[in-house]
Amino acid sequence: MDKPDASWDELKANLRDIAESVLQTRTVWDELGGPKRIYTDVLADLNEIAATEPLSVPQTKAVDYGRRLMSAGERRTEGFLGPIRGLIEELDSVGPLSDAAPITTPQAGPVITFEALAALYMDERREDLKESSMRSVKTCCETLSIVLGDKDMATHSRADLIAAREALKVGRKAVTVNKIVTQLTTILSWAVDNGHIKQAFCKKLQIVKGTESERTAFTRDQVQALVAHANSLPVTSWHRWALTLGGITGARVGEIHQITTSDLVELGGVLVMDINDKGDKTLKNKFSARKVPLVDVFGVDLEALKAYATAANGRLFLHTGPAFTAALNQRIREVLSIETKTGQSFHSLRHHLAGSLKAAEVPLGTAQEILGHSSGSITFDLYGAGSAVQVDRLAEALRTALADS
Repeated sequence: MDKPDASWDELKANLRDIAESVLQTRTVWDELGGPKRIYTDVLADLNEIAATEPLSVPQTKAVDYGRRLMSAGERRTEGFLGPIRGLIEELDSVGPLSDAAPITTPQAGPVITFEALAALYMDERREDLKESSMRSVKTCCETLSIVLGDKDMATHSRADLIAAREALKVGRKAVTVNKIVTQLTTILSWAVDNGHIKQAFCKKLQIVKGTESERTAFTRDQVQALVAHANSLPVTSWHRWALTLGGITGARVGEIHQITTSDLVELGGVLVMDINDKGDKTLKNKFSARKVPLVDVFGVDLEALKAYATAANGRLFLHTGPAFTAALNQRIREVLSIETKTGQSFHSLRHHLAGSLKAAEVPLGTAQEILGHSSGSITFDLYGAGSAVQVDRLAEALRTALADS
């Protein structure tokens, strides 16, 4: 690329050598990124060259192939050989290019829009995704289909995707844009792996600045005030037990909303809330399934909770999901005298517990088991051998984290 007079044949030969080296070089996992990081960095350089540098006609073609080559190299480090193999075969079949010849984009068949790719993706993944997850995917795809319109994704450029991201920013927070962009990246990467398109320029599209969560944790005093308020309510009040469960388990509001009588069980003498997707219940993801011990902190009356659950003889909370959440958030604002849009809501109970577990130096794996976060650690079946030991371990972690300071 440093030689403006380089012919296409020379550039193509160099690209071919680099492509073979991608296949023939042994790669070793490296915590700093290793070869994949090199490919990513070179791809970024090529994108900058394409946007800013004066180029000859052969060089423009070499830049395009070079970018595809670096993307294929990244996929190679992830175990996908199709992109790099296909690129080598394509380079072998590409004929000479006259320096004066205009660049033409080869047509690989009919236009394939993002909407078409999304439909293929959702059809393939329909059996793998839960209904709630599929709804979220569909919503993101509908938004992206509007933004990308009739653009042929087989010939898209990095600039096209950046323009789409900028369009998504209008009226949306950065965290929302990143959620949609993540879905875009997933589908385009899937499309490359499955041969629907040859390349995707979707690396590092996420917004870096302004993505911090606006949710903030409750203080220990706030949590104690909420649970004290709950303790003062009648034992038949659903507000009492919803607030109580949120305060001592850190469970998501949707998880608590679905709890049934049969989900409160005793294991080794410890009352446990079983968060599962049995029946018509749903989970955020597979890691969300867990069994959280209910501990008698903040003056909580667990016997009264068991009596309430037994009397319910089914779902403990009968409101619709949105009504359940709205009512609890309204009650929280009234008890704590906080305004709307302060970043504090029912979910702040979860942030409080996460912070408390960290402050108490509870092992990360144990905290993840309690909160239902993904983990690379081994998980334990609480209904299997040694279940009492595992329940006691989680219960002790909760008592330590929620102990009066």
